Amino acid sequence: MLFSSSLKGIDHLLIGVQQLEEARHLYLRLGFRLTPRGRHIGWGTANYCIMFPNDYLELIGIVDKSQDTNGLDVFLETGQGGLGLAFRSEDIGQTAACLQKIGVPIDGPKDLKRILELEHGDVMPAFELLRYDSQVSPKVSSFVCDHKTPDVVWQKQWLEHANGACGIRRVVYATVNPSDVITKYSEFFGEDAVIVADGCIDVLVSERKQVLRFIAPEDISRFYPGIEPKDLSLDSYMIAFHLWVEDLNATQAYFDQYRVGYQKEGDSRISVQGNDACGVIVAFDVPNES
Repeated sequence: MLFSSSLKGIDHLLIGVQQLEEARHLYLRLGFRLTPRGRHIGWGTANYCIMFPNDYLELIGIVDKSQDTNGLDVFLETGQGGLGLAFRSEDIGQTAACLQKIGVPIDGPKDLKRILELEHGDVMPAFELLRYDSQVSPKVSSFVCDHKTPDVVWQKQWLEHANGACGIRRVVYATVNPSDVITKYSEFFGEDAVIVADGCIDVLVSERKQVLRFIAPEDISRFYPGIEPKDLSLDSYMIAFHLWVEDLNATQAYFDQYRVGYQKEGDSRISVQGNDACGVIVAFDVPNES
């Protein structure tokens, strides 16, 4: 069994931020509805989530430096931005067994809970997490998440956003020698899932229309005009993520009304630059955009 066969797609993206409350206000200004704050039990980190019907974004920051931050403190030494991603499994034991069968070192599954601070009192969403050797998703920091209390996390009032965003479409990494990822992603996600395109490598993720894209630093300005590489010493980093919208005109109208800076590419995409989104470009795409 392929690793990807046990997955349901990308569950969420993690955006590591220097100041959690400041990040919350930035994303509110971009037209996102955020959940109440969550606090990870046993760690010195907290988060705000941006929920879509099938996936979500997680803004994560440090709130207690005396506790373990699970590596977030080290990440933030080079600046804020895309920290990594989680794939979703609805049978994390099967996912773990799949990796063990082919000799991949794993850590877990392990239980995790966080305290979600709701108006009527705190609740505790529960998860299981599975971590594994970096060969499974080269150039991308990832793990697998299995939600044990999805009804607590996916609440109807959190799913609609003023900017029209409705889900994760593509996650883009700038990486030295993108072709280096072909062999391992073909092994774990299937040869048919890896597409060598003009200037990029695309990996189709499971049964959803989600894509991991890898581009070379020297090609960044081709895909994102005016953007320069962050740091040539970085082997790989998340430069952008793309979200689905049904009506790009409505997204633009919201940004115009609230004076949010953006770049528009024809009738297919609007992008907000990293300076306005905690270090990572946020692109809004209509469904028929390639």
